Amino acid sequence: MVDALATPLAGLPASALWFWGAVIFVFGLVAGSFLNVCIYRWPREQSIIRPASHCTHCGKSLRWYHNIPLLSWLALRGRCAFCGERISPIYFTVELLNATLWVLVWLKFGGSPQAAACFIVVSLFLIGMFVDFEHYILPDEVTLGGAIGGVIFSTAFPVLHGATTWQGGLLWSAVGALGGGALLWVVRWVGGLIFGRKKQEFETDMTVTLDKQRISLDDGKEREEEALDEVLTSRRERFEFQAASGTVGGKKIDGLRVRITARELSVGGRQWPLAEAPRLVAVTREIEMPREAMGLGDVKLMMAIGAFFGWQAVLFSLVVSSVLGSVVGISLIVFGARKWGAHIPYGPYIIVGAFAWMFFGQEVVGWYLGQAGLR
Repeated sequence: MVDALATPLAGLPASALWFWGAVIFVFGLVAGSFLNVCIYRWPREQSIIRPASHCTHCGKSLRWYHNIPLLSWLALRGRCAFCGERISPIYFTVELLNATLWVLVWLKFGGSPQAAACFIVVSLFLIGMFVDFEHYILPDEVTLGGAIGGVIFSTAFPVLHGATTWQGGLLWSAVGALGGGALLWVVRWVGGLIFGRKKQEFETDMTVTLDKQRISLDDGKEREEEALDEVLTSRRERFEFQAASGTVGGKKIDGLRVRITARELSVGGRQWPLAEAPRLVAVTREIEMPREAMGLGDVKLMMAIGAFFGWQAVLFSLVVSSVLGSVVGISLIVFGARKWGAHIPYGPYIIVGAFAWMFFGQEVVGWYLGQAGLR
């Protein structure tokens, strides 16, 4: 695999290849350590600057030697040096993944603008992947930030899209971003028309919380939270249920009908504009909710892919993610890890498709067109 990737670096002596590979790996580890801060804090709307690195269990600030990528986690055996609580292996995994992918990018593209763009994409998308796995959301910092960054980077380095002028780079980046977003929006819209709404019954109590225009569902085992405007994107979509118990603005709503739309909250006939709605916490066993093909975050994620790599990467990532997501989703259902109709984050599969495009997408497309007699 290294031989296949190392074409731009073919003239480097083996000693230089190993030296610079090690340097890139170390920088990738350091960047990966920062990614862990973003993965933890962005979905919780916390600053990534203050406070300094600390244990999320006991709150004590970490010493510098507790923050050495990979080595500190191994030396501490995955536990806090102060309170002994378990440190998630995700920290180790993110650092190792980011460093490894950075080295592979360098081997593939050498010291080119493509390599710099791929370093950015790898790190941003790893944040999105792990946040989506845990919180079922894709932060705007990753998606919209990636789309804006892709347009700026492509304008500065038009070679990313095979262009020779900044105007060409800007044009093809914008086409990729808008085309990627439009394609996924259509898929999402058609999915909503086909599947419509569903009534979801739960075996245990489901706690529904609406606070500051964010809605969360918590059954005691898994918790999903999203901005309401990313779930309800049309007037016909809504969450509706009978509250077995709960409160709105501190007042009990036991037995009342709750209806949440993109514009308002209605409880027992009383209505509030969504922007002025008090905090709602309710327990129920059945909810009528939108049945979506994918979330709005996935649409914005595809815009970022198109902005950096163009419309071909959008199509390639969509195909790869659809196949991979179907295989994994069906496998989880067959082996009992998920129930039919359970929410599965789609963003990570799109991200895997984008990574596949970076490393060998154009070669795969070229091979396929050759086999089909189109090239």
